[in-house]
Amino acid sequence: MKPPQVYQRAFSDGLDNVVTVKIAIEAGVMVAEVIWPANAGTAAGDYFYPTHVPLALERAEDVRDNYGFRAVVVWIEDASLWDEQWGILVDLPSA
Repeated sequence: MKPPQVYQRAFSDGLDNVVTVKIAIEAGVMVAEVIWPANAGTAAGDYFYPTHVPLALERAEDVRDNYGFRAVVVWIEDASLWDEQWGILVDLPSA
């Protein structure tokens, strides 16, 4: 069995060299959007439409792997909304 993925929780967006998954409740449904900055491999971009969280996390990991970002981080206002089936959520260390 594959170990759970560990995601760092970001407290702001616009972080350098990471792919951000923004999770929110929209019309009573938990959804996520994927956003990334420009780097040497790609222009800034997004999957800027709401989708199911597991699919958004999978897409974010693909962007990280294909374009050389250092990590996937999660922006979620209320950590209690995190579902442990998606992986482990830890706070991003302060700079």
